[in-house]
Amino acid sequence: MRNTPTPTTRTTTRTTAGAAVVALGIATLALGLGSAPAQAHGNAPVVLARSFASMDPESGVAALGDRVLFAAQGETGGHELWVTDGTPAGTKRLKDIVPGAGSSNPGELTRVGNRVYFAATTPSEGRELWLTDGTAAGTRLAANIGPNAAGSNPTGLTAVGSRVVFRADDGTHGVEPWSSAGTQATSTLLKDVQVGGASSNAVDITATPSGTAFFSAFALGSGTELYRTNGTPAGTALVENIQAGGSGAPQDITPIGSGSVVFSADDGELGRELWRSDGTASGTTIVEDVTPGVGSSSLSELTRVGSRVFYASTTPGQGAELFATNGTKAGTGLVKDLAPGAQASFVDAITDVAGVAYFTADLPGTGRELWRSNGTAAGTRLVRDIAPGAADGILGPLVADGRFVAFGATTPTTGREPWVSNGTAAGTARVKDVRPGDTQVQAFVAAGPTVLYHGVVEGSSTIFSVDVQRYFTVDAAKPTTTVVEGGTPQVGKRLKVTVGAWETGAKLTVRWLRAGAPIPGATGTTYRLTPKDRGKRVSVRVTGTLAGHNPASATSLGRRVLKG
Repeated sequence: MRNTPTPTTRTTTRTTAGAAVVALGIATLALGLGSAPAQAHGNAPVVLARSFASMDPESGVAALGDRVLFAAQGETGGHELWVTDGTPAGTKRLKDIVPGAGSSNPGELTRVGNRVYFAATTPSEGRELWLTDGTAAGTRLAANIGPNAAGSNPTGLTAVGSRVVFRADDGTHGVEPWSSAGTQATSTLLKDVQVGGASSNAVDITATPSGTAFFSAFALGSGTELYRTNGTPAGTALVENIQAGGSGAPQDITPIGSGSVVFSADDGELGRELWRSDGTASGTTIVEDVTPGVGSSSLSELTRVGSRVFYASTTPGQGAELFATNGTKAGTGLVKDLAPGAQASFVDAITDVAGVAYFTADLPGTGRELWRSNGTAAGTRLVRDIAPGAADGILGPLVADGRFVAFGATTPTTGREPWVSNGTAAGTARVKDVRPGDTQVQAFVAAGPTVLYHGVVEGSSTIFSVDVQRYFTVDAAKPTTTVVEGGTPQVGKRLKVTVGAWETGAKLTVRWLRAGAPIPGATGTTYRLTPKDRGKRVSVRVTGTLAGHNPASATSLGRRVLKG
């Protein structure tokens, strides 16, 4: 479950130099970030935050406000918890949990409210549940669940309301579902699903907006079935035995609506198909038997996008293609057959970008490229063939930042570099060729307006940042005003605005201001001063809008009107 080229077509020539190279002790990284203007929107350069001896986004990251927490190993010390705001100065080791050369190996980072929970290993407690508020002083052991130094190995951390739900082994009950509010006293076994020392191996823990979470777990007598929890022992129970005498084996549990989920399961009669549950036995039903009879559909990539769930599925005689569901049979079906017939389009990396499904698909004529869909066949289209022909343009994940998406993409001339898209071919562009050759860049998390990318430079794991919101903000110029009749501003004379050089294609609107407040009806390029303006400062605000971009405004200096 997941809850988520060529030079750009921008024609403006105004650019800003990128960030300077930072010497980090591991290597002096000659990226040239400060020696040449950034491509396209020069007001959003690629910033090198830091390089590490070791850093893998797959080990877990969590955004906390405008900062990101992650695990890495710097030039000294072991693999520990770090924090970054995307700048060199704001990137630092948060806490050396195992001092010196030892490593606590933080993982499973999960934000719950204004704190991040994670698993870490120490010599005295083993691998246990920790938490942080983003400060060194606020980083501490949350609960020592396992006996002595054995550790409980918490995994599958999921935010459920104000608590974190996870699976752990306390040395007595096996691997079972647990819940914590951040202290030893509030950490509790939710249910010994497989009674005794054996494990239920609760997996696919998935929260819904209502505060209920679902998971799949094994118990003798019922097999692997669907459970629900509200984070308390009393609120944790089996939902339904989908396959009597066997295992329904729910997979890819994904939220839909406020308190329901969809998932794939096998009831023993209709094969593996799409199911829905509202947390009650009567409300747990198959959505549609896409492959009739005992045959199974191959469902994958279930991802919530707006009010629907998009996924890849096979049908008889057809390879895996893009499907969508609203949780009802009537609202479930093929969105578009991208690779007609028995071929498959290999839909992957489905991502919710402001209610639109972005994904990658691999077609014979284009390779793996970026696509988008609004859930209709007509609204499903290739965004851009980044690597022309059958070559793959995108290999890494997609990261949503507001209504834009960031990713690493490959072209024959530059290798894999940081890219962004606003959903149009013209607005899909390489931010910068960070360094000659392939830096293996991929986007991995968004925090506020910034997206972090990870790549390899001179053998070192490196974090870059791009202010994607700024990148897609209309380039603005500061307007100026002149007195049409000449002389000083006074009642009866006219002020005229010169808007300056804005981004090509931007639509500009004008609003005159008196003492900073809008003047009713004053929206033209000139404004005749009135008695109400005497002794006041009059200025003008220009706003630029452009499809696929954030608007921008700029205000002129105020000009004081004579009192006489």
